[in-house]
Formats: sequence, C-alpha cells, structure tokens
Amino acid sequence: MQSRKKERRTLRRSKIYKTAVTLTLAAAALLSIIFLYLANGDVLLRFGVAILVLMVSGRMIATANGLKDSFGAYLLGGKRGIRLVESLARKNPRLWAAFADWGLAFSFGLLSYFLFRGYVSKKMVAFGAATVAAVLLLAFPYLPLVLSFINIPQLSVSVAASPQASAGVSAFFYLFLALSVIAGFSASTIFLILYSGGSILYTAFLFLLGVISSHPNYSILAQQAPGVAPLIPGLTIPFFAGIISLFVLLVVHEFSHGILARILKVRIKSIGAILFGIVPIGAFVEPDESQVKKLRSSGQNRISIAGVSANMLTCMVFFVITLAILYFVLPGISTGGIRITQVVKGYPAYGVIPLNSIITAWNGMPIINSFALAKAEASYVPNTTVAVATSTGTYSLVPKSDGKIGIIEAPAQVTVSYQVANFLYAVAALSFGLNFFVAIFNLLPIPGFDGWRIYNDKIKDKRKLKAIAALLIFALLLNVLPWFWTIS
Repeated sequence: MQSRKKERRTLRRSKIYKTAVTLTLAAAALLSIIFLYLANGDVLLRFGVAILVLMVSGRMIATANGLKDSFGAYLLGGKRGIRLVESLARKNPRLWAAFADWGLAFSFGLLSYFLFRGYVSKKMVAFGAATVAAVLLLAFPYLPLVLSFINIPQLSVSVAASPQASAGVSAFFYLFLALSVIAGFSASTIFLILYSGGSILYTAFLFLLGVISSHPNYSILAQQAPGVAPLIPGLTIPFFAGIISLFVLLVVHEFSHGILARILKVRIKSIGAILFGIVPIGAFVEPDESQVKKLRSSGQNRISIAGVSANMLTCMVFFVITLAILYFVLPGISTGGIRITQVVKGYPAYGVIPLNSIITAWNGMPIINSFALAKAEASYVPNTTVAVATSTGTYSLVPKSDGKIGIIEAPAQVTVSYQVANFLYAVAALSFGLNFFVAIFNLLPIPGFDGWRIYNDKIKDKRKLKAIAALLIFALLLNVLPWFWTIS
C-alpha cells in the first residue's frame, strides 16, 4: 500500500514537472515569435529564425513529454476525443451522409452525377452546383479582405467598406464559373494551380533572358504574386488570430472525417493535433485503414470528402460573420480620424499632405475611421475638387476617378473597442478565407490530400494518375517561388 502511494506521488510529481517544463518552453517560444514579429529587418531572415525557434522548442517539448518528433514536429494525441466523435456520429447519421454527398457534389459539380451515380442524388448534384455558383458570385469577391491579413509583399490590399467585385464582370470569370459549375471546385483548382504555375514559369523565363542579355528586369519578378505561400502565425498571418483560425479549420476538418468513419463502423485508433513547436500545423483522426479499405467506394469517398464539406460549411458561416462585423460593427467605432502613414507617388496627395497628418473630414463629412473615408471616396464625383481637412491644415485636391488621393492609412487612435473588434474581424476573415482555401486545395489529386483517394478510385490507369500528381506538385512548387524571391 505504501509503495503504491509513493508510486502515485512520483507519477504526480513527474506530471507536474513535465507540465511546468512544457509551459515554460511554450512561453519562451511564444515570446520569441512575438519579438520576431515586431522586430524590423529582413523578412526572410526573421522567417528562418522563427523556423529554427519552432524546431528547437518542438524538439524540447517532445523530449520532455516522451514523444517522438521530426525536426520539431510532433503528434499530440490520444483517445479522449473519440467519445465525442462517436456521440456526434450517433446523431442523424443520414444527415451526415447527405453532408458528405453535398461535398462530392460541389467538389465535382454536375459531373458528380456520372461519377457518383447510385448514391449522390440528382437533387444533391443540383444543390452542389448551386453552392459552387453562390460561393463564386457572393463570397469570392470578398477574398481580398482575407488577403489583407496575409503578409505577402505583392498583395497590398486594404479593407474597404464596399469591396469591388470586379472579377464578376470579366469574361474570364464567367468561363471560370462555368468550369466550376460543370466540373466542381476540384477541376477549377487544378486549372488555377496549373495556370498560375505556368505564368510564374514564363515570368522566370523572361527574367533569365534578361540576365543572359545583361538587362535583367527585376520588376517583372516583383509583380508576380505567389499562388501558394506559407501561413506562419506571427510572420505571414497575425499570431493569435492565425492560431485560432488554423485550430478551427483543423478541428472541423478532422472531426468530420472521424464522424463519417464511425457512421460506417470504422474503428478510430486515436485523435490529436500535429504541432510544429507551438504552432498547430495539422490535426488527425486515425481510422483503422484495414477497415476503410474493405468499404465500398461510396463509403471511402464519403470519409475522404467529409473534411472538405466541413471546411466549406465553416467558410460560409464565417463569411456571414465577417460581413456582419465589417458592415455593422467596425464602421461605428471611432478612431479619431485616420493617420497618413504613406503617400503614393503620382497621386494628388503626394507632395501636398505631410506624413502623419490626421484626416478628420472630407468635404465637411466627418472621417471617424477608414470606413468613413472609403464611403466618402465611393461617393466622389469625378473631376471635382474636394476639401480634405487634416491636423496640419485643409487641402483642396482633385482625386482620381475612383476617389483615391493616394494614401496608406492607419487608425489615429487605437482604442480598446477598436482592438477587440479588429481582432474578432481578423479571426472571422481568416477563418472564412483559410477554410475556403483548405477545402479546395484538399481536392487536388496529390498523395496525402483528400482528393487523392477519390481520384485513385476513379482513374484506373495509375500511371496517368501519378503523372497528374507529379505535374501538380511541380506547379505547386512554382507557385511558391515568388514568395521567396520577393521577401529577400
């Protein structure tokens, strides 16, 4: 009896020690990342140091807890979440099956009627095609709001009160819309990856021709936006809002896989998260693969697509929340005007309004925040003069036809209410955008992606499938290149 008590005390002390060490290492890593985020200097250097910090902290945390790691990445899992998954699976199994079928329908568009005949109904195919059209026509024009929170040098998109859906009026957009409705988000994502990769390859080719002729044109490289870029909380996306958004998308994605697996009587071995240092980079639900392989293709496809369905639904929910905050919360929060942090050359304000001036009115209209300025710019009548009242004086300017005077602004006063609302807005916007991107990218026929199992079931010639996968992997690598050559 005495030895058991002593053993329990030893285990308790060991647990407390491991917890204390883990929290200390996590806090040190967190402070280091925040310091790197706030520090000035080369972005690529800070990115490299952050990766090193995460690798070292991940290795130490894994070692302290007796976990295996790979270059700082480790699995933190167990069986605690299995009960929750099983509880959700018992509720409305038919609804969950229809939820998965909806994912197949919007992923493969009208073609899903032929690909999944026998279990995806005609009504669900029509609903999936309608989902594709609704997302592209209503939500897609608002993706620039998400890009404003992603630190990519070529993307300097500012949040406006009324984003312009310019993509919706181009012929290319309607062709893209038609492709997406007919063949789903899977085909349109493949097209975008290949098109963007080809554009980047052509840009690199032109640059190399310039180097060979001793007339390198660096501007063509700077203008090329990456199709893919790493999302590192604290460096390429806001730290806390980024972590929350990534956590949400990973949890809904993996839990949906697990729920469909349990509905189909597949045993779940464990559930957990994949961390790199202190940053969640993935989540996992580990079903018994031997049981999954015994299922009919309909069951396997439903399990595979469940995560995509969950991410798309989450995207839609946060899209509504984003618009609610954007139109009904942020415009009413005063920041005491807006401070001019930069003036763009070639615009009316250049060389006229001093930096750090605070704009307080536009033609007598009070400017309490950036939304009020956007509203004033939107109401501008071309070729007329406006009076811009600032803390350094009132200036008469003739803006561009879109109402822009060529400034980059920031809040004049960062109040608590503004910080809270902006944080909630960042979480909502990132959750909206990241869930959308994760959903469509997971449809690619690449090993490790959810689309791989579905394409593997439908394409009988495995050489063709491997060739497609290799081409897409090459295109993805090309899409990352501009991120590297513009941050250095």
